[in-house]
Amino acid sequence: MNHRHLAFAAIAALTVQGCAVQPTASQMAADEMLEGQAKTCTASTPDLKASPAATITMTNDGWCGVYVADGSKPFALALIGTRPTHGQVYVRPVGSRTRVEYSPFGRYSGTDTFSVNLRSAGGGTDQPMQVAVTITPGVAPAVIEPETKPTRKPTPTRRTTTRRATPAR
Repeated sequence: MNHRHLAFAAIAALTVQGCAVQPTASQMAADEMLEGQAKTCTASTPDLKASPAATITMTNDGWCGVYVADGSKPFALALIGTRPTHGQVYVRPVGSRTRVEYSPFGRYSGTDTFSVNLRSAGGGTDQPMQVAVTITPGVAPAVIEPETKPTRKPTPTRRTTTRRATPAR
């Protein structure tokens, strides 16, 4: 194979590699929107018209969220009705839905509750939603054992005697 053939093969390989399926901007954004999520996160998807109650079951190593929508779009506004006692709530639009996220304070395990009032872009009455949260301990971080140093045999102590110079006579 001569140099022209090698160059052509290299260009062809790079061209094919460039045509490989790359993630779209929306896929990358969706992946980024899950950063920091708890290792275990299960949330109900409430039908706000029928029952405004939602549940979250999670581990205490991140956040977990409930997704709701105003038809085919996210809600325009969310107001915290009752604050959680053992965590904090964030509300954000994610694509065509609204995500109501809960994050427990400092490795808290137990139960918590909060409520949110969601308002559509067209105004009207707020949609209330009560959320009951159950938080279990997450995976404990690995315990790092202190490094043990090999034991040394004690070195014998040497007695050193110093001789005093005898004064000259």
